[in-house]
Parts: sequence; C-alpha cells; structure tokens
Amino acid sequence: MAVSAFPTSRPSTRRRVVRRLLVGLPIGAVAAVVLRPELFGLAGSAPFVQVVAFRPVLAAGLLLFAALTVLVRRRWWPVALLPAVVAGLAIGAVVPRAVAGPPPPAGSSLTVLSFNVLEGRADPAALAATLRADRPDLVVLPEAGQRYQRRLTPLLAGLGYRSWVTTSAGEQDRDGILVLASARLGNLTGSPLELDTRRRWMTLTGGGLGDLTLVAVHTAAPVRDLPGWAAELSTLRQWCAEGGGPHLVVGDVNATLDHAPLRAATAGCTDAAAARGEGLVATWPTAWPRWLGVQIDHVFTSGGPVAASVQVLDLPGSDHRALLTRIVLPGG
Repeated sequence: MAVSAFPTSRPSTRRRVVRRLLVGLPIGAVAAVVLRPELFGLAGSAPFVQVVAFRPVLAAGLLLFAALTVLVRRRWWPVALLPAVVAGLAIGAVVPRAVAGPPPPAGSSLTVLSFNVLEGRADPAALAATLRADRPDLVVLPEAGQRYQRRLTPLLAGLGYRSWVTTSAGEQDRDGILVLASARLGNLTGSPLELDTRRRWMTLTGGGLGDLTLVAVHTAAPVRDLPGWAAELSTLRQWCAEGGGPHLVVGDVNATLDHAPLRAATAGCTDAAAARGEGLVATWPTAWPRWLGVQIDHVFTSGGPVAASVQVLDLPGSDHRALLTRIVLPGG
C-alpha cells in the first residue's frame, strides 16, 4: 500500500520555517539594539549614540533588505520577518517628522535663522546676503566669536542689527555663540548663562520679545565625553518644562530626535522642523545628501509659540546647513 508523503511534509515545512526564523532572530535582535538602544539601557553608550542618529536611513535600509530577501527567494520570508517588524516600528516612529501638522492660525510672527558657522569659517558675505534677503528678526550663530562678529558686522550696514557674543577677546570662534537681533525688537538684553556647559550659552529677553525668551545653545558633541553630552542635553529641560513661559531654544544641540536623551529633555517642547514636515532633512554634514545626514540643528518652541514654516538652507563655508524658521507668537 502506498504511503502518502503529506504526513511527513508538514513537520518538515514547519522545521524549515522555524530554522529560518532562528536565522532572522539575531538579525532582528541586533537591529532592535541599534535602532532602539534606550530599550536596552544603551542610550548613552558608544557606539549606539553615534549610530542611532542615522535611524531613519538604517531602518529604511533594513526594510529594503527584508523586501529583497523575500523577492529573491520567497521561502525565506521567515528570515526577513523579524527584521521587517523591527524596521517597520522604527520607520513608524520617524515618518511623522516628515509630515507637516495643521498650519497655525495667522498672527504676529518672528523669523529666526540658526546657522553653525564652523569655527567662523562660513562665508560672511553669503550669510549677510541671506540676512538682507530674508530679514530674520533673530539670528543664532554657534561657533562664532568676536572675530567672526568683526567680519560680519560691516556687511550688515543699514540693516539695523544689534549683536551679542558669548566669547571674550582672544577666545576662539569655535567656543562662542553670536546672536543678532533686528532693531524692530527694540531694547533687548543679552545675558550669557552661567551653566556647567563646555561653551557659554545666552538668553535674549525684553523689548519686543515681551514674555518670550530666546535661548541660544550649542551642546557638546557625543564623541569622547558621553556623560557630559547627556548632561548638557538635560539642561534643556528648564526651558521645556510645562508652565515655564514662552521660550525659543535655538542652536546646534549635537543630537537628533532619535536620541532618547534629547527627546526626554525636550518633552515639553515642539521641534519646529518636525512640526512642519522637515524633520528628516539633514543639517549636517553638508558633504552628504540631505536624506543621508542627520538633523542636529534645531529650533524648539514651548509655552505658546508655534512654527509656521521651516526652510533648510545651504550656505557656503560650513559643514552645517542653516534653519530659517517663522514662528507665530501666542495672542498675536
């Protein structure tokens, strides 16, 4: 009597599926650690701090790997399953940054330009031309000190900008922040902050800003001193706290929204670029395409101001791109 092959084929098929799932398991596990290190207590550890900054690109690449695996050999779908799930969850977390929310109601507004000028190397003439064309009310220039201030100021003749800088004579541009404000904002006060940060930060208050405080920041990079980097990010909490009044936190924070320490510190703030659907456009490095780099320059709002538009600009001489952000003020 002939014996049917079906009774043995099903267990054999199940075994193949299980074996292929086991092949995909370490790939999915490694991907989960890389894309969500905070879930494993690694949010502040190298190399995960550096790698997770590229989470959007890595997640898209992992999903492409899973799709190609199935296309090449359909029976390998169990190998691709767990990596595809991990990639899908990661993509689901970052896609909202590329989708603009509803526009804010019309009202009085401020335009803010933020641009890391790379140790004062950015072309001051090109920056001045941008300021003449767009007339931002507030300008925050990390890595600009008194030397860059002297180079830029003559090129702004007739525009009515007043400037403040955090460095003293003889200090290097890379350690400073230069802040400019339009004359239409009246008599403002610039105050360097006494904080335990590698570079001095600054607040701008008063005049036409009313209750609004501008906080110009430049945090340490996550290279050698990772605890120091995380500590400087945590300093941002004081301006993102609920009920803390209206604030604009502007500058180079050397972190993306894929970094858990930044998300935790700015939980009470809104990232302007992400709110306007520009949150996946890289601001660094300019040598790479906009889709491949990372967005480490930010404008955060809290206490009422809302971003109406964000443009990412390429200006010569720096490895950073600039952010030109229009902010609608509360009650305006």
